[in-house]
Amino acid sequence: MATIQDSVVGRVKPGRMEDHLAMAVEAVKLFERLGARNPRLAMAAATGEPAGTFTFSTEYESGEAWGEVGDVMNADAEFQAFVGRVSGSDAPSEIVQFNTAIEIPLRQNNPTLGTVIEVHVSRPIPARYEQNLEMAARVCELVEARGATNARLFTLGYAGLGTGLQMLSWEHQNMKALGRMSDQWSSDSELAEFAMRAQYGEDVTSTPVFSGIYQVVPI
Repeated sequence: MATIQDSVVGRVKPGRMEDHLAMAVEAVKLFERLGARNPRLAMAAATGEPAGTFTFSTEYESGEAWGEVGDVMNADAEFQAFVGRVSGSDAPSEIVQFNTAIEIPLRQNNPTLGTVIEVHVSRPIPARYEQNLEMAARVCELVEARGATNARLFTLGYAGLGTGLQMLSWEHQNMKALGRMSDQWSSDSELAEFAMRAQYGEDVTSTPVFSGIYQVVPI
C-alpha cells in the first residue's frame, strides 16, 4: 500500500506567529487523536516565497486509511469547530492551498524523520517516465548514503494545477547537515557527475518546477 500525504499550505499574518504556533499545537493533537500519522508544521526556510509561508502535513498508511480519517473528521464536532476558527477572519494565518500526494514506492528507505525537509517538485517528461523513476530512486540512494533520511518520491493528486507533478523529498538532521550535503553536490565527484547528467545531459527526465527547504517546528 502506498502512503498518502496531505499538505495544507498557507502564510502567517503579520504579527500573528505566536497565535499560529498555538493553533498548530491544537492541530497536531487533533490529527493524532483522529488517526493521522506524523502531523507536522514546517516553516519555509528557503523557498522563494514570502516570509511566513508554512506547510502542515499529515500521513496515512493507505488510501482507505486516508478516507477513513476524512470521514471521522467530517463527523467530529471538535474538529469542525477548529476548522471554523482556522477559516475565520480572525485566524492567525491564511490557507492558500490543499495538496494530496501519493508515494511512489521505489526502494526501502531510512524512515527517520529530520528537522529540515528538502523538497524538489518537477514535471516528468511523459516519454521518459520509467527512466524518471530510476533517476529518482538513484537520487534517494545517493543522498541517504551521505546522511539524509526519509528520501521518497510522491506524485501529486487532487492538487489543482499541480496534479500530475512529482515531489522528491528527503530530510536532514539539522541545517548544518543540509549545508554539508550542499557542499557535497559540488565536491563529491559521484554526486557532481550525477547532478550534471540529470539536469543538463542526456539523462534529463523531468523539468523543475519548485524547490524549497522547510524547517520543522518542534511541537
